[in-house]
Amino acid sequence: MGIFGRRNKEKRKEVRTQVRDFNHRLNDLYSKKYRYSLRYEDSLIKDDGKAYVNVDLTKLDSPFSVFSYEKRMDPDIYDYIDTQVFYLRAEIPVVINFDDGGKYSEDLKDKIKKCVTRHYHLQYEDIRYEHHRSMIFGFILAAIGLLMLAVHFAIAYAFADLSFKQIEVINELTLIISWMFVWSSVDTFVVSGHSKRVDIMNAGQLALAEITFSKAKQ
Repeated sequence: MGIFGRRNKEKRKEVRTQVRDFNHRLNDLYSKKYRYSLRYEDSLIKDDGKAYVNVDLTKLDSPFSVFSYEKRMDPDIYDYIDTQVFYLRAEIPVVINFDDGGKYSEDLKDKIKKCVTRHYHLQYEDIRYEHHRSMIFGFILAAIGLLMLAVHFAIAYAFADLSFKQIEVINELTLIISWMFVWSSVDTFVVSGHSKRVDIMNAGQLALAEITFSKAKQ
């Protein structure tokens, strides 16, 4: 083996060692000891078992959208809240705590509570409605798929003793179409359905959130 062959062999060995070391470090990142999502969750949960999302309103002239006549909150506030709870498990109760610096009246606080409650309740209802529609659509897809499968077997039985090229083509098409609809329904129920159920739980977590006004809980 020449000098270039030895160098290539040593280089491949070095690369394999680096890849193995990198994979070990990646696995450590996901271990319970180092997972930041768990530490982040613990940083939000207080002694009462609830996760507190503190929203600083002290630097705002108004927490409402400038176009809403004080009927809707500034969308940036919702973006911030959504980002804060993104890595929380859905079963953890949430408290949305607004730090108003003690300057908001009870009437203004009541308006904010109503706006936030309405926003997350509407979001929850919308996601549930979409999920319900998806399930109905999935049942329709499954029914069409099973119907086409029945047509396939009916054609195969009716023309079992005949050999027409057109019949064979139609039979193959009915089989392909039936499985296309069946697998689409499976995707709706299993893959998309699971994702939508997760969205429902996350939306429900915020719809059930308690809304308070006080200094940020550290």
